[in-house]
Amino acid sequence: MYPRFLLRCICFISIHIGTTLSLSQEHEMSSILVSPAPDFSDPLGLLVACHGRIERQCATLLRLPQHIEHFGPDEQAAQAAAKALTYFNSSGRHHHQDEEEDLFPMLEPIARSRGDSAILDLIGELLAEHGQMDAAWQALQPFLEELAASRPVETKALPVDRFAAAYRPHMAKENDRLLPYASQALSPAQRAHLGRMMALRRQPRGG
Repeated sequence: MYPRFLLRCICFISIHIGTTLSLSQEHEMSSILVSPAPDFSDPLGLLVACHGRIERQCATLLRLPQHIEHFGPDEQAAQAAAKALTYFNSSGRHHHQDEEEDLFPMLEPIARSRGDSAILDLIGELLAEHGQMDAAWQALQPFLEELAASRPVETKALPVDRFAAAYRPHMAKENDRLLPYASQALSPAQRAHLGRMMALRRQPRGG
């Protein structure tokens, strides 16, 4: 029989290793298992790949409360929070702009000319959901800023469930309905233009 204190230590180490892997090595592990992301020559594929990255961020965020309960606002929590802040304040914002400023305006006249009212309704739904997702991010961001600075937060108030619940059904609608429609509706020239606009949006701005 192991002494009781030793069993507690083994349990603690096991939990710490499992949570550490989930928070800090998730992106490294996924990079080994997932094929390289498409580039701007495949803008629709790039949007799908972005959904995959958002899903992985959501999965990490959902594990944060349990991690903090066990270990407090440690370095792993700070790193996970900092990565989420960087992602959703840059790539995540660009993703919404790609859709709102380029993809949706391309698809609307096509859907209107074809009488595809379901797609027009879907675009309206997605735009409204972008507002809900932005509100969920604004609620979550202050908590992540505290964690990124290794300051404690109340885990029961951490709105990660609301954030993930806003994103996941939205991405499913786009993956299952909108992007397949775009794949058959957009001409090669329109896809090339979409890719150029997405690339331009991500260029560093001078001054």
